[in-house]
Amino acid sequence: MVTFNENLDKLVDSSHVAGITLYEGTKSVMNLAREVSPGSVKLIANTLDFEDGLISPEDRGVILDKFAEHTPDAQATPGKHRTIDYLLDAQKRNVQNLRGVISFEIPMGLEASVRQLNEMKKLNKLGEQREYALGIFNEVMDLLEKGHLRTAQFSEGGWKVNDWVKQGIMLGFPLGKNVQYGSSSAILSFVDKDTLPLRNIHPESGIRVVPPAAGMRRGSYAGKGVTLMPPAYTNVGAFVGRNTMVENLVGSCAQVGKNCHISAGAIIGGVLDPLEATPVILGDYVLMGEGSGVTQGTRLGDLVTLVAGVHITHATPVIDPIRHLIYKADGNYRLNMTTSAGHPSINFYSLGEKISEKDSSYGPEIPSGALIIPGIFVSSGKELRIAPTIAKYIKSPKERAYSLNDDLRAKD
Repeated sequence: MVTFNENLDKLVDSSHVAGITLYEGTKSVMNLAREVSPGSVKLIANTLDFEDGLISPEDRGVILDKFAEHTPDAQATPGKHRTIDYLLDAQKRNVQNLRGVISFEIPMGLEASVRQLNEMKKLNKLGEQREYALGIFNEVMDLLEKGHLRTAQFSEGGWKVNDWVKQGIMLGFPLGKNVQYGSSSAILSFVDKDTLPLRNIHPESGIRVVPPAAGMRRGSYAGKGVTLMPPAYTNVGAFVGRNTMVENLVGSCAQVGKNCHISAGAIIGGVLDPLEATPVILGDYVLMGEGSGVTQGTRLGDLVTLVAGVHITHATPVIDPIRHLIYKADGNYRLNMTTSAGHPSINFYSLGEKISEKDSSYGPEIPSGALIIPGIFVSSGKELRIAPTIAKYIKSPKERAYSLNDDLRAKD
């Protein structure tokens, strides 16, 4: 039998990982520090491929197998191996929303330096320490490209903006000067800041950037197995998780999970300024159909599906007839529904009482598993308005297949 230590020896070094926090939904359930639990941190970080994301029941099974002799020992002596105890309990409860969030080792004092330079920028004094500021800026950009820093991070209660990381990105604009990329006689010639060129992508990265018109800007991240198909482009501060296919724009600072598909013509909006503004966030296994779009801080949970053409912005209400709710930027509302007397197959939706508050600085927050199709609701002014509608919920990508026929055909 292969031992736990033999399994660890086969894994990628995790000395750059400070720790991992496990969440069920938005509630933290376990903190693992590398100094205290180096084996658990190394094993889970490798399972996550050094990216935040869902830990599926299958992933948990792999982790428990690699704990080798410690797993039966934990079963025989509860309390001896707390990580294994938790994973066994999660398997028993069939937890579907377990997420691992990795904290990387970040150079001490980097955040303080960025904040200090940001104050100098406000006073138009950044040029006085240009070389030092460029060094700090490039350090932030390098860590973003490695995935060790993110402009928004999952934490207790949900996603939070890392405003100092955005401050670090913004240093690049006053520090840079406009330069031409490509010769003046070339068919493709561009002008941009010399601090924010296109990223160099190497074959060993496992990323495919397909010609002739796909690219990644400096300070953006893509995981192994990511494919950018023309005209795909990831802007500064964007994060695209492993094995995701992108066929269009991922805007600045947008966060996209693993195993997603951003179809042709689909748009993910970006935001750098204001610093406190939350970017668009997509969970794992999200599918955006052709011509769909999410902008202005909209958040899509894991396994969300947007049917082709569905757009969600800050001002878009999303109808949920299954849970009898309407999701808006400022919170959730009860859904009032009436049926047409002349056409019993037609339901009319209107906004009911507000039942929960949320930070309205970002857009609607869509629950995990929602499959969203185009829809119509009745506004407070008795007007018909387009509103995306949740047709069903799914628990795995295999359930994603959906036919609109039953919902769109006129019934006898």
